[in-house]
Amino acid sequence: MRRLSRWFIAGLTGLGLAWIAWAILSPLLPPMGVAATIVGLGAALFFVHLCADAAERRGWIHYRKRQGSWGAVGAAMAEVQAIYRPGQHHVREVKERGDVYCDDDDEGDGRDH
Repeated sequence: MRRLSRWFIAGLTGLGLAWIAWAILSPLLPPMGVAATIVGLGAALFFVHLCADAAERRGWIHYRKRQGSWGAVGAAMAEVQAIYRPGQHHVREVKERGDVYCDDDDEGDGRDH
């Protein structure tokens, strides 16, 4: 179900971008029939697909085979959240220091790292 909704949203986005491209480029193009327009759009989408596959093989983007990570976005959102919730910022700093995860040793003479 999740995969279907992802394809649906991608399709809607593609239709929106195609409509914008048509609105910009239609005065410059010669008049075409419906069949020629559909074939042209299909060829353009296939070309974009081939370019995205090639870019993924080179490691430039994440397209189909690998999923991207939220590392950079998560770090940015953590900084934005630190502005609005400074208490959580302090908790994150303590966890990053690593003091929270150290246990006392059995003899009681200090921390066991």
